[in-house]
Amino acid sequence: MDGKVNIQCVLFFDCDEQTCVARCLARGKASGRIDDNEQSLKKRIVTYNESTRPLIQLFEKDNLVKRIDASNHVDKVFQDVRNVLNNIKSTTE
Repeated sequence: MDGKVNIQCVLFFDCDEQTCVARCLARGKASGRIDDNEQSLKKRIVTYNESTRPLIQLFEKDNLVKRIDASNHVDKVFQDVRNVLNNIKSTTE
């Protein structure tokens, strides 16, 4: 990726699989999304583990990953994201 983009950080919204599935199922019920069902979510988790997780590990080696505890309440998650982005902004100014 050298010379193509200047990645400041990678936000990683971290929560356990059970929490992720429960939130997606609740989103599906609220929004009417038919793809937020248990079978579809299991496939997405497999895809994540096979395709996305290795990328996160690559960025971790470069110390670019900023973990956000996504199991927290949405307001806390939002504040944590703001803090990370504000820290990045202050170091690049």
